Amino acid sequence: MGGGAVGRLGVKAVFGVPGDAVLPLLAALEAYPGLQFYSVNHEATAAFMAAAYAKYTGELGVCVATSGPGIANLLNGLMDAKEDQAPVLAITGQVAGNNLDTDYKQAADANLLLLPSVGFSGLAANAAAVNDLLIKALHLSIAKGQPVHLAITKDLWPRPATQPVRLPEPYLNTKPQSSPEVIDAVFPLLNRAEQPAILAGRGCCGLGPLLLELAAHWESGITLTMPAKGIVPGAHPLVLGGLGPGGSEASNRMLAEADLLLIAGATWWPELYLPARLPIVQIDVVPANIGGRIPVTYGLVGDLANLLPRLKEGLQKREKPRWQRRLQELKAGWQATIAPEYEGEGAPVPPGRAIKAIEAAVDEDAVICLDVGDHTVWFNRLFSGTRQKILISGSWRAMGFGLPAALSVKLAAPDRQVIALVGDGGLAQSLADFSTAVRYQLPIKVIVFKNDWLAMERDRMELMALDYGVTRLHTPDFAAFARACGGKGYTIHDAAELDTILPSALHSPEPVIVQINTAAPIFPGLVSQLTRENQQHERSALVWV
Repeated sequence: MGGGAVGRLGVKAVFGVPGDAVLPLLAALEAYPGLQFYSVNHEATAAFMAAAYAKYTGELGVCVATSGPGIANLLNGLMDAKEDQAPVLAITGQVAGNNLDTDYKQAADANLLLLPSVGFSGLAANAAAVNDLLIKALHLSIAKGQPVHLAITKDLWPRPATQPVRLPEPYLNTKPQSSPEVIDAVFPLLNRAEQPAILAGRGCCGLGPLLLELAAHWESGITLTMPAKGIVPGAHPLVLGGLGPGGSEASNRMLAEADLLLIAGATWWPELYLPARLPIVQIDVVPANIGGRIPVTYGLVGDLANLLPRLKEGLQKREKPRWQRRLQELKAGWQATIAPEYEGEGAPVPPGRAIKAIEAAVDEDAVICLDVGDHTVWFNRLFSGTRQKILISGSWRAMGFGLPAALSVKLAAPDRQVIALVGDGGLAQSLADFSTAVRYQLPIKVIVFKNDWLAMERDRMELMALDYGVTRLHTPDFAAFARACGGKGYTIHDAAELDTILPSALHSPEPVIVQINTAAPIFPGLVSQLTRENQQHERSALVWV
């Protein structure tokens, strides 16, 4: 029983850590030249790589781990895949059948262990069950866009599989679609809007021209969730930036003044920034996403590649000069507000200046894998974007995502520039696997903002008048670490070095870490967020009085 099933599924890469409960599987994978096993240093890296691979390609990501602690280490990455609806198959070993539920080493109930993180978890303890369990897992993963898990007892691997490999049927990728009557019924609502706004999410990836055509026809402004950065050019007059504390005040004001919001392909947004009285039309390919976070006025289900042109077709062309002037005022005012943040100089490097330099240096179609941290909100606030693709740990918000994501994306897209933009806290959690980039000659570029704090946590504690000393970090010289692994390492101490070092580092043919020693000012949007949170808590308290 080997790797035939995985190979026949069209899977090209499997990520994992060798362990005694999966060694026969790894040996079997070697028999399939089109299928490569990538050995990493930590199972969390393997799971994050599988999740990012699935998010980037839309295809199945696969990770492998041994029993017990190997399974447990997958949990973080599998939760990321579940929250972002990414199809991932986790294959793990398990102790031999006669040791199940005993005190044998590494014996643990994997189904219970992984229950919160997967849509299905199965245990194969009989050779005749493997094919059925695998097909069940794959059907659920592909059709529902969710991670699944199959454990196989270690005594089962050497046994021959008697059933033929059964491939998932093509209908599993069929997308649901609202009827023409349901679609037509939305137009009276859309056509009444005098001050429309669009919130675009990752479901619009690859559909930027269609989104802009709809917005121009409807004369609507556009705000973007983090994964949607780069779907449409940030310089376009209708694009007002990100949403929330890390977004733009122009977007926040637009939503406060809008009389209708169209949410297109977004699964997460900061709810505190959506006015309670605002009517909402939501469109998504997944029915469960519609109204999943907040009540909506109307919902349409379908492939956005079809829905966006259909909405444009049904919208009356009406000029909205007052709204257009207001959108221009908001955008111009926001650009004036953030201009000084781009222009900071000196040492340590102002974070806004670093973001601007990165924007100028990266390729127009680069893939940027964001970790979680202070750098993320600065990126959302200031990075305008052209045609870049942004990958994040969306709803799970896991630190340590950026580097593993860059590894698997580079495998999927070897000709694209792939960057991991990380903070020192997040990189510290996955740093060991920079050596994986060197081992497999994956020329990813890791840009780390090193400010020696868990800055978002420090800022919150400081604003709450708490002792924030616990948020101080002690991390290594990341550039020196890169060189120790066999890659290249650069350190930027002063803003004056950004425009010379960054372009050189980003076009190096080797794996690179660029350490930017950054300042850690309190993020400007955080005060606004805390104010909104306090107001919400006060309103909630009044309800119970």
